[in-house]
Amino acid sequence: MENTESTCTDCGGPIRNLAADGRPDVWQHTTDTDRRCYMPTPPYQVEEALPRETRRIRIRFEELVTYDAEIELEVHAGVTPQELSSYLTDHEDLWLEEMEKHEYGSSDRVVLDEHSFFADDAGYLANLAVGIEECPKSIQRWLTITCPVCGVQPAEDDTRHQNIGWFVGIACNGMRVVNPEWISMDGTHWEDWTEVQTTDASGNAGL
Repeated sequence: MENTESTCTDCGGPIRNLAADGRPDVWQHTTDTDRRCYMPTPPYQVEEALPRETRRIRIRFEELVTYDAEIELEVHAGVTPQELSSYLTDHEDLWLEEMEKHEYGSSDRVVLDEHSFFADDAGYLANLAVGIEECPKSIQRWLTITCPVCGVQPAEDDTRHQNIGWFVGIACNGMRVVNPEWISMDGTHWEDWTEVQTTDASGNAGL
């Protein structure tokens, strides 16, 4: 399937995969195309025929939920329904602990928002390799041959770091060195280690 050529289902332009670069599931246009077509989409049959691999991927789900619980509270006489919200906010000690107890027993839970975060180290390293090859200037600020966590330049037999060529891709603590968002991935397991860290030189730290 190396460098399989096909036609983009979105814009109809010719495309080819990047199998030679180790990513047969990544495609690029071979000619200038409509600017609105950013991601080449191959026909379903072609995509299904490309080789696959089994990979262990950690997935974390975060949910913001709401629930109702009915409890009896003593409030000051004369509090109107319009004033009740601000009254409860000012006197949360009357109900907050009780609501936390109801949270675990509540069965009527509605998911308001849901996010999925994928920690795919193999996919990150593959995308980083493509980024270094195709657009190194956009990620140059994070490219380093020295681990930003421990300061060591990994040797060939190093197992604590994961490199792409000469560059450290994943630090010894699991942090992704290059911002994943700049290589078309979500931004988990990353922090901008290039930012200057402020220090307290007053001698009052911890007081």
